[in-house]
Amino acid sequence: MRLLRTRAALAAALSAAALFAACDNTGNPFQPGPGPGPGPGGPAAADSTRPTAVLVLPDTATDNLAVGDSLFVRARVTDNTALASVTVEGFSVRGSESLGTAVKVTRFDSKTVRLDSLGRAVRDTTVDRFLYATSDTVPETGVFVVVTARDTAGNAAADTFRVNLGGPRVSLQLASSGEPRGGSQITLRVSASEPRDLLTSVVVRGTGAATFERVLTFTPARAQLDSLLVISLPQAALGSLTVTATATSASNQQGASVPLVLSVAAAEADVTLPRTTFLAPIPSRLEQADSFEVQVSGADESGIDSVGVTVFAVRRGTSPADTLRVYRGAGATTGGAVFRFALAELGLDPLQGTNVDLEVTAWSRDLRGNCGAATTMATPQQLPCATGPGGARVTTGAGRLVQLFVARGLTMRRPNPGDVIADLVADSQRVYLSNLSRNRVEVFPIGATAYGTPVRVGSEPWGLALGRTGDTLFVANSGGTNISAIPLTPGTLTEAEDARIFTPNEQLYRVVFDETLTPGRVEVYDYSDRPQFIAQTSLGQLVYSTKPTGAAPDGTVRIFDPRKNNVEIFTGYVRRGVIGTEAIVVNARSAALVIGNPKQLEVCVRRRAGDTVDPPCFRGNTEFVAAMVDSMRALPPVNGVRYDTRVDVFTNIQEVGLSDTTFVAVSGDRTTVAVGEGVRERARVPVFTVAGDSLALSGNIYDLINNADERVIGLGLNYDGSLGAARGTGVYFFTRDLRLQGRAPSGSPAGGIAMHPENRGYPGAPANRRAFVSGLDESGAPYIDIIDTFNFSGNPARRIYLRDPVIGAMAVAPRAPGDPASVRLRLYAITSGGILSVAITDADM
Repeated sequence: MRLLRTRAALAAALSAAALFAACDNTGNPFQPGPGPGPGPGGPAAADSTRPTAVLVLPDTATDNLAVGDSLFVRARVTDNTALASVTVEGFSVRGSESLGTAVKVTRFDSKTVRLDSLGRAVRDTTVDRFLYATSDTVPETGVFVVVTARDTAGNAAADTFRVNLGGPRVSLQLASSGEPRGGSQITLRVSASEPRDLLTSVVVRGTGAATFERVLTFTPARAQLDSLLVISLPQAALGSLTVTATATSASNQQGASVPLVLSVAAAEADVTLPRTTFLAPIPSRLEQADSFEVQVSGADESGIDSVGVTVFAVRRGTSPADTLRVYRGAGATTGGAVFRFALAELGLDPLQGTNVDLEVTAWSRDLRGNCGAATTMATPQQLPCATGPGGARVTTGAGRLVQLFVARGLTMRRPNPGDVIADLVADSQRVYLSNLSRNRVEVFPIGATAYGTPVRVGSEPWGLALGRTGDTLFVANSGGTNISAIPLTPGTLTEAEDARIFTPNEQLYRVVFDETLTPGRVEVYDYSDRPQFIAQTSLGQLVYSTKPTGAAPDGTVRIFDPRKNNVEIFTGYVRRGVIGTEAIVVNARSAALVIGNPKQLEVCVRRRAGDTVDPPCFRGNTEFVAAMVDSMRALPPVNGVRYDTRVDVFTNIQEVGLSDTTFVAVSGDRTTVAVGEGVRERARVPVFTVAGDSLALSGNIYDLINNADERVIGLGLNYDGSLGAARGTGVYFFTRDLRLQGRAPSGSPAGGIAMHPENRGYPGAPANRRAFVSGLDESGAPYIDIIDTFNFSGNPARRIYLRDPVIGAMAVAPRAPGDPASVRLRLYAITSGGILSVAITDADM
C-alpha cells in the first residue's frame, strides 16, 4: 500500500485537481505531479495546446475486477506537435476531502511510457499496458484508472475511468490451434473461481468480427469453473474479434476477464464433405400406431450447420415398387438430432399386417454448404449428396435397408412402467385388468385407447372373474386371504367394501391306519390360502386356486359357497378307493388321534350355515368314523345346506397339492369348471360340473394326462363346457369327460388361450367352433392362431402376427362401436408390451 500522507503533498494534489477535473469529470481529487519539461527540441512555450487522452479499455463491459487480478489498459493519445510521455495508474481514495482526511491508496503499480526518447516526434499512438495489482486485498468500488498524456511543451491531459475490485475471478484463453478463420470453429477455455460467495453464472460474449453470447448457469452454485466452449464463426467473419467473460456470484457481485482480442482471417475455400453418422434403432415388428426414430450426427472442421435424414417406405414384394411415403427430417444443430416418424402416415389397412422396407439415407451439411451422406449405420461416412424424387436429399447409391413388419392391433402400454398385469377379463362393455403392482383393477371400455378410473381393491390382485349374472367382478387378492367384489354399474366403478369376502383358513388331516383300519397317526396339513385364479359357478360358488408360498409350497383348489358361508378345500380330483393305508379328513372342525387300547380316530363334524351349536364328534376306528360322518351328510338339508365333513378312506394326501401356477377356467354358462396344473410335467386338468352344493369330477383326469403328457400354461372352456382346451407344447382339446379329442401343433407356447364365445354343444356350429391360441413361430415371431376345434387345424390366413408375444391371459369381447362391418370380434391379451386389442374379421374366421 502506498499513501500520500503529507499535508504538502495533499495540497499539491488538490491544487492540480481543477485542471484534470475539467478534462474528465470523474471527481478525481488526486492527479500526478508536474511532468518533465520540454524535450530535446528545446523550449516550446509557444505551444499552449494540450494533448488528448482517451481510455479505450477498460470500458463499461469491464467495470468489475477480482481483487488481485491484473488490469488491462488501452489508451489513445494525440498531440498537435509531439507527445512526451504517457502515464497509467490505478488508485482509490479513502477518507473525506472536505474533512482533510482523503488518502490516495495505490491499487495498481503505475507505468510510464516515454515517447520523447524515440528520436522522432510522436503525435498519435495507442498504448497497451497491464497494470499489476498491489498487495492490498480490500474489495472496493470506484477505483480510479487514470491515463495522463504530456506533450513536449509541458501541456497535459487526462482521462479517467472507475472500476470495482471484488467479486469472482474469471479469465479467457484460446484453446484451439491454428488461425481463426471465418466459417471455422474456435475453442475457448473459460476459468472462474469464487470460493467464498460461489459462482451462479458465467457469460461469454463476442463482439466485432462475430457476435455471440454463451450463458453458463450453475444450480446449485459452485466454487469454480474450468470449461471449454466451442464457438462457430460465421462464414463472413473477418477482422478483430473481442471476447470477454463476466462471472456473477451468489450475492450478485460480478467479475470480468481481461478481453481476449483475436484476429479472424478470411474463410478458406472448403470442399471437404462433412462426416455423417447415424443409428436407426428400428424394431423389426411395430404396430400402425407406433413410430420409429433415426439418430443423425455430423462432424466437420468448419462446424455443422444442419443434419437430416430421408426414409423411403416401400411395400415389400411389389413390382414396380409401391412407395408408401418419403419421410424427410432436417434440423439446424451443432452436432446431432433425433428424427421421429409415425407409421400411421403410411395409410396401411389396419386389418392387415404389412411388410414394409425402409431405405434410410442420413446427411449433414457444414457451415460452408458442403453436404455429406451416410448409408451404413454407426459408421462415419462422406458420401456425396444427391437430389432424389420430390427434392429428397439422398446419395447416389442405395440407402440402408431396414425390413419392418407392421402388425395388426393396438397395444396400450401398462398404466405405469414396470406394472405387473396378472389377469384380464372382458364383458360386453369393458375390459378389466388386475394390476398386481398397484393393488387396483384397471378399466377401459371396449375399443377405447385410454384407461379409465382404476378401482382400488385388496393386496396384490391376481385372478378376475365375472359373476354368474354379469353384475359383479370378483378379484382374488393374492397378497392376503380375501376376495373383492366390484358391482358393475354404469359410471365410475368402486369396490363394495361391505361385500369383501374374508376367507377362513381350512386344514386337511392325514390318517395312517393298519390292516384293521385302526389309526396309528393323524397329521395336520395346512396349505396356502392366498387366492390366485378364480371363477364363479351358476350356483354362486367361488372356485379359486391358491398361491403357494415359501412356507406352504403347494396350492389347492378351494370353494367358497355363500350359502354355506364357509370354504372347502376341494379334493374331488384325488383318486379314491385305491388299496392303501391312508385316509383324508376333509371339512372337519378337528381331527385327532385318541390314545388308548386300541387307538381311536376322533373327527368333529363342522357346523352348517345357520347352526347355533356344534354337531357331534365321532370316535372309533377309521372305518367306523367314516361311516358315521357319511350318515351325517345323508341327513336332510336345512335351508338347502347339508353337513359336508368327509373321511375319504384309501386316498393319498400327496395328490391334493397343486404346483404354481394353477389356472381356473369356467364355461360361459357357469356350469363347468376346469383346473389346470401349471409348471409341472404331465399336468392334471380336472373338469368339474356343478352338483348340488359342491362340484363333481367329470372324468378320469389321468386319462387326459396319459394322452397329453403336458404341462399347462393356458386353459379355456367353451360356452357350455362341452369342450375344453389346454395350452402346452401343443394345444389339446378335451370333452367334459376328460377324453382327448385332438391336438393342434401351434409353435412354441407363449401365453393364454381363449374360445369363441358362441362355441357350444360340441362339435357345434362350424362358424363358431374356434379357439384362439398364442405362440411363437420357428423364427420367434409372435402370433395368435385361430384353430378349428373340430378339425384341429388352421391355415396361414388364420394366423395373426403380432408385434409382441402374448405372455398372459386372453379374452374375447364383442366388436366395438365404430368397428368396420367386417369385424366380428375383438381379442384382448396381456403381452410383453402392454395390453393388446386386435380386431377379428370375417376373413380371419
